[in-house]
Amino acid sequence: MSKSLRIALGATLVVAAIVTVQMVALDTDASLFLSFGEESTNTLAYGEERLGEVYVKPNLGHDGRLFYIAAHDPFILDPDVYETLFERPVYRAQRVLLPVLAAPALAVGEWPLVWWMLSLNVLAVGAGTYVTARLAEELGLSAWFGLAFVANPGVFAEINAGGSGAIAWALAVAGILAYLRGRLGAAAAWLAAAALAREAMLLVALGLTVCYWLSRRRLAVQLLAAPVVAVAGWGVYVRLRLGEAIWASQSREFDWPFLGFVEAAGEWWDRADPARALVAIVYVALAVRFVMLARSTGSVMGWAAGGFVALIPFLSAVVWFDIWDISRALLPMVTGLILLVGEETLRPDSRS
Repeated sequence: MSKSLRIALGATLVVAAIVTVQMVALDTDASLFLSFGEESTNTLAYGEERLGEVYVKPNLGHDGRLFYIAAHDPFILDPDVYETLFERPVYRAQRVLLPVLAAPALAVGEWPLVWWMLSLNVLAVGAGTYVTARLAEELGLSAWFGLAFVANPGVFAEINAGGSGAIAWALAVAGILAYLRGRLGAAAAWLAAAALAREAMLLVALGLTVCYWLSRRRLAVQLLAAPVVAVAGWGVYVRLRLGEAIWASQSREFDWPFLGFVEAAGEWWDRADPARALVAIVYVALAVRFVMLARSTGSVMGWAAGGFVALIPFLSAVVWFDIWDISRALLPMVTGLILLVGEETLRPDSRS
């Protein structure tokens, strides 16, 4: 068994233990990670009708409840369900990969679907740790840098929200690894899958395309074309099924430059909430450090994850205000930063 695989198995067991402890501590089950919310009565009623008693979180809940519903109809054969239960059906339906991967469990039953959705996220952490370890070795680092995947608050935020970000990032890292090995077709396929899990992973494909152009003065069309075609093609299908305009986005995650941060700062001040403000400042500081290391190392990781740093000025107050949401939005940046720190230590002038 390779060192990378041993590290990945260890990470998988640790994450499995953590989610188990969470369930035991709250005297509940895997419905904890579906994130049903007490204020989202329609989705809660949908879950209780099929599952019986479920764990209910404060406020609206989070992504898991919507992926659970989508898993019953990932190809939108009944648009009314999406229109009735999803507050932003176009935006939510765009992330189709997790519902497609989860749906087969329904052949066994509703609760197997719930447990399989949780298992997919736990397995994604193991797979992501493994490919990150292999990526680290490709960059000349120790396989232990594979822990850069799991040592990431955004990954745990995704698991707790029942989101698809950990799956998307694991697939994107596989794409980066394939790119470094010169397997552009495989890289394009991994990146397309990543973008169907979370469309923001298009930024990874864009970064790698630019990196390829700058290093070889040739355009690797498939690196960007495959993910864009996959996302755009599915997006058109979603809008046609839901009867929405082709240009409809329903996103609330972006705003004018720096306006979101300023508005969130006003909320932190009004609520006397220094903890949220501190976390936001830490992420800004990490972004600055990321840019510095990306410039000094010239690493492919700077290009692959740099697009998420470029998003920072445009993130809305909704994203900035919540500690978990900002960690999810900037998830690739943290893993990329850890790898860049490792690469910086390899530079001759950094050891002199």
